[in-house]
Amino acid sequence: MIHQFRVSGFALLEAMISLVVVTASVVSAVLVTAHTQLVMREAANQHTAWRLGVELAVWLRAGGTQPFGNPPSNLLTQIQDVTRPEDCYAQACTTLDAAHFYLWQWRRRLMRDLPGARIVLCREGQSEQAQSYHWRWACPSDVDDSSLWLLKLGWPNHQGSTDFAPKVVLNIGQIR
Repeated sequence: MIHQFRVSGFALLEAMISLVVVTASVVSAVLVTAHTQLVMREAANQHTAWRLGVELAVWLRAGGTQPFGNPPSNLLTQIQDVTRPEDCYAQACTTLDAAHFYLWQWRRRLMRDLPGARIVLCREGQSEQAQSYHWRWACPSDVDDSSLWLLKLGWPNHQGSTDFAPKVVLNIGQIR
């Protein structure tokens, strides 16, 4: 008497192949999600830098630096100053105190929203115009008083690199 067995279900090889396909799909989904998060973070940083840069540019064009003297050669020193100025919300301030307070608040928001950010304010030279889209932190030497002002902002990438180029460059124009 011969017994005949009917095999039903999947063979071991078929089960292994289906596991490989499912694993590859899950890994692909995780990698796409991770990459999307990095791109979204960089886009958010770019938006934040543009917003803060435009805000500072408008303040500069409107004459916010007049209390510091003209041209505002020491403006970056004022922005980098981390000592808290007089609180102009709590008491009346002079125009110089108000300018210090504004710059301190602006820098505080910049450091909060873009940790490790770097800012440079300098005049645009002919060498900068010729190298559009390849910005450097160094300010050109071929400038005069009619040269327009540039605001350069940059921040470390997601790996924390300290060697980064400006990512946002705004042409401020003339500063009053």
